[in-house]
Amino acid sequence: MTQYLLIAHSTFRWVVLLIAIAVTANMLWRYARAAPWTGADRRAALIFTSALDTQFLLGLIVYGVSPITREAMGHMADAMKSPSVRFFVAEHPIIMLVALALAHVGSSIARKAPTDRLKFLRAGSFFTLSTALILWGIPWWRLTAKV
Repeated sequence: MTQYLLIAHSTFRWVVLLIAIAVTANMLWRYARAAPWTGADRRAALIFTSALDTQFLLGLIVYGVSPITREAMGHMADAMKSPSVRFFVAEHPIIMLVALALAHVGSSIARKAPTDRLKFLRAGSFFTLSTALILWGIPWWRLTAKV
């Protein structure tokens, strides 16, 4: 079961990444064009944050059932000495949590902005930071799902 969860988490990252890039680029493009903020823009931000929420939930489940995590929790000092174990036990979850928070904050403050242009600027800025963290936090060296 752990392997299937990890495969789902590893596969869904591509969906999240595509959505993140598309929505971020759209927000920045519409900012540059001084476009009006529409319901479609709000839905795009919602799709981005929802995809991130889903991926984070999958990640939390994998984290909870992973033998790597269980072993690391029993020997945390040794786990922190191993770069790959430290990445999955500490760095990856923290990076992705910050990315998730930035996306939600960006979506929230964009909706509350007084002008359409400021909505796109806020969403585009926070989504850019979130997407950059997602790209940084992906284990690129491990493109196959293995437990």
